[in-house]
Amino acid sequence: MKKITLLTFLFIAFVGFTTLAQNTVYVSSTGAGNMDGTSESTAFGNFGVAMSNIISEGDKLIIVGTITPDGANLTSKNFAFSIEGLNTSSTLAGNGGTGRLFTINGSSSANVTFKNLTFLNNTTTLAGGGVFFNNNAGASATFENCTFTGNSVTNNAGGGVILASNGNLTITDCVFENNISSDKGGAIVAGNSAIVTISGSLFNGNSGTRGGAIAVTGNGVDFVLNNSTFVNNTATSSDGGAMYLGGANANSSITNTTVFNNKVIYTTLNQSRGGGIRIEGTRPFTISNSLIYGNIVDDGTGTNTSDIGLAPLVELTLDHSISKTIIPVLTAVGDGGNDVFSTSIIEADLTSSNLMFMTSSGYVEYNSVSSSEDSPIDFGSDGNDVGSWDSGLALSLDKQDVLAANVLVFHNKSSNSIEISHTISTPLTVEVFSILGTKLLDLKNVTQRQSIQANSLATGIYILKGKSNGKSFSKKFIIN
Repeated sequence: MKKITLLTFLFIAFVGFTTLAQNTVYVSSTGAGNMDGTSESTAFGNFGVAMSNIISEGDKLIIVGTITPDGANLTSKNFAFSIEGLNTSSTLAGNGGTGRLFTINGSSSANVTFKNLTFLNNTTTLAGGGVFFNNNAGASATFENCTFTGNSVTNNAGGGVILASNGNLTITDCVFENNISSDKGGAIVAGNSAIVTISGSLFNGNSGTRGGAIAVTGNGVDFVLNNSTFVNNTATSSDGGAMYLGGANANSSITNTTVFNNKVIYTTLNQSRGGGIRIEGTRPFTISNSLIYGNIVDDGTGTNTSDIGLAPLVELTLDHSISKTIIPVLTAVGDGGNDVFSTSIIEADLTSSNLMFMTSSGYVEYNSVSSSEDSPIDFGSDGNDVGSWDSGLALSLDKQDVLAANVLVFHNKSSNSIEISHTISTPLTVEVFSILGTKLLDLKNVTQRQSIQANSLATGIYILKGKSNGKSFSKKFIIN
């Protein structure tokens, strides 16, 4: 009995300690109620005071409305905590001064997560990012579902939003738009031995002299990029319209990413400047399932295509990816080079796909084309589309189809249905076959928008055959 009582006491004490340790503090621009920070209705009116109440592991600082911090040094916070937005209006804005919003610079094991926040119009002349600077190997910073708009830095250290000189930087589902650096890295600079992991994010309209969106400058930087989109970024005088990836780290990679319509402004039309990406160093580098296309170099009087530019000693593995202009031209191992690219299209023509960035979705989207034409559709190693957008479209199996371009078929995962839409004015009949040729469905007079339950169909590849006014076509689609 005594043993049970003791264990129970210890458990209650532990739960009570944990509850006390996880403190939630609210702050708004003017405060509210008695301003003790314990709720939205009693929020602190001063950001510095609110931060001083973040004192232990698991604490949360909740931002209500728009706050203008005067620059917070997080170095003393030797524990994991978060700064989070209450809702979509939660904003950390610049105050017209010359300082950055947040700094970690010194011996620290700080572990801060920024979540559901907008960082707006902060300008700094300090060395380090316009919003955040981390210069300690023991510190970690995570940004989740954050938007960074109109931030800038005027300093040769660069980083319009973030400079990570050491430590861990993780970015997930964020948007970086119209941020500026007077030097490198319009959005982000990573140097020294930083570990940078970015996924599910959009970089649109950022600019810097080198690396319009991102500049990696340190030999020890681990840079891992997944499922992200880079459009309309500009390197204003050097290289890497979207990304400049320097250093010697062999663990860096790009996967399921789209790099489109970025540019380098340069004195000549030197295509090796990398209108999309410039990669340097003596190392291997892997790009997988990615679409790097439609990027240019601009000398002020004209333009030229420029998707990937490589330093001479970079060994590029381009796996199930699509690009148009890579300089210098890739050379396979058997031909005296060290590049691997047999699964990729390196001189693609995607004119018929009509690539276009859609602000409504945040993706570069494209049209379905004949299976004989270059297309991102189903080109990835996993059977999904190349790049960050999975269109749900299918390629026509017959180049001569005059009807296929007017018919869309895809599998809707959420409703487990086959969705068919078309613009054909004459009656349309469709049949669905397995990849082995077994007929599974037969539909007459298909409406211009028709949904068919797919509960009886297993995961796999299927063929839709259509017929209208004596003409027929075939389209492939996938259920997964």
